[in-house]
Amino acid sequence: MANIPLEPLDKERLKENLSHRVKGGFGAFWVAGSRPAEPPPVRPIVLTGGIPDPDALPIEELIEASNTVLRREGQEALRYGGHQGHPGLREWLAEETRRREGLDVSADNFTITNGISGALINVSETFLNEGDVGLVELPTFPGGAGAIQNCLCDIVGVTVDGEGLVPEALEENIERLEGEGRNVKLLYTVPNFQNPTGTTLTLERRERVVEICQAHEVVIAEDDAYGDVRFEGEKLPSLFAIARGKGVVFMGSFSKTMATGLRIGWTMAEQQVTDALLQTRFDLGVSPWVQRTILEFASNGMLEKHLETVNAIYKRKRDAMLAALDERCSRYATWTRPEGGYFIWLALAETVDPKKLAEAAREVGVAYVGGYAFHIDGTGHNTIRLAYSFANEDEIPEGIMRLGRALEQASQS
Repeated sequence: MANIPLEPLDKERLKENLSHRVKGGFGAFWVAGSRPAEPPPVRPIVLTGGIPDPDALPIEELIEASNTVLRREGQEALRYGGHQGHPGLREWLAEETRRREGLDVSADNFTITNGISGALINVSETFLNEGDVGLVELPTFPGGAGAIQNCLCDIVGVTVDGEGLVPEALEENIERLEGEGRNVKLLYTVPNFQNPTGTTLTLERRERVVEICQAHEVVIAEDDAYGDVRFEGEKLPSLFAIARGKGVVFMGSFSKTMATGLRIGWTMAEQQVTDALLQTRFDLGVSPWVQRTILEFASNGMLEKHLETVNAIYKRKRDAMLAALDERCSRYATWTRPEGGYFIWLALAETVDPKKLAEAAREVGVAYVGGYAFHIDGTGHNTIRLAYSFANEDEIPEGIMRLGRALEQASQS
C-alpha cells in the first residue's frame, strides 16, 4: 500500500508526466482522429460518445425519487455524508452482490465514489508508489491509464484480442518486468464489453488472470461500468467472485446504466482493503442527496425496469450498426460483435490509409474516435471505435453509409 507523502510532490516531474500523458492520447481526443481546422461541410453524424441514450434518461423517475428523499429525509440528505458513503446504498449493493454472485459481503465491503474514475484514483493512490508499474489492456480506456500514470507510475500494455485480455501476454509481461527488478503492483481491466473493443473476457481467461495475479501479488482493479448493459449471452462471474475477493477491487457505476451526470460509483473489496482505501480519501464523500435518490430509484424496482428498457434500445442500435457495417464496410474493415456495452471496434484493411480516412470522414460528415487514442504505445492507427449508445437510432444506417463512403475514398486499392 502506498505511503501518504509527507513532502510535496515533484511538481516539475508531474508537469512533464501530464504533458507526456496528453501527447500520448490520454487527454481529449478529436473525432475522426484529428482536430478540424474549421467546421465540417455537412452536419456530422456523431458515433463517438460512450454515454447513455439521451432520450432514455429516467428523468421523471429521478424527479419522483428525489422528491421522496427530500420530503422524507431532507436534512440528512443535504448534509455531509462521510467518505464511505450512505449505509443504505451500500447495503443495497451488498444485497445485490449476494443475490447475483453468492458472495458473503456486507455494506462494510463497499465505498461510494465519484464514479469509477474516482474509484480508480482511490485504488491507484492507495496501492501505487512513484516508479511502480501498472498494467493496462492494449487497447485501453485512456482515463484508466491516466489515473495510474498520474501517480507517477509507469504503465505497460497487455494485449487484448477477440476473447479479451490475453493471459499469456499478462504472465510474460509480469515475469519480464520482475526480471528487470520492476515492482508490478496493479492490473486495470474491463472484463465485460471492454472500452474500446466491446470484447468480453472468457470464463477460462478470467480464472487464469486471477491465478496469475495472485501468484505475483498484483492487485486487480476490475472496471465493470458496462456489466449490466447486456442484451444477449450468459453473464459471467466477476474476477472478484472468482478470486473470492482476494487481491481484487471491483469497481461499479450507475453512469452507464442510468446517467453519467449522477457521478456515483463504488468499490467492493475485502475489509482490510476497504479500510486502506478509506485511509487515502479526504474528499468528504459524494453527494448524500444523489446517493439516497439512487437508492430510492433502485430499491423500488425502477432501476430493473429502466435496464430492460434501455438494453432493448441498445440492442436495436447495435443490430442496426452491425447490419449497416455488413452491407457497406466489409471490404474495408473487420469488427467485433459485442453482446452488450456501447462499442464496436473496427480493424481497417491494409488498403485503407488512416489519415485519408480521417479527412474523408470529416468531408462526408461522420465522426468516430481514432483507435490510437486507446493505445499507450503509440500504435492503433489502423483501428477506430464506433459508439452506438448516444447516436440517434434512425441516423445509424446513414452514419455507417457515410463511413463506408469515406473508407472507399481512403482505400488505396
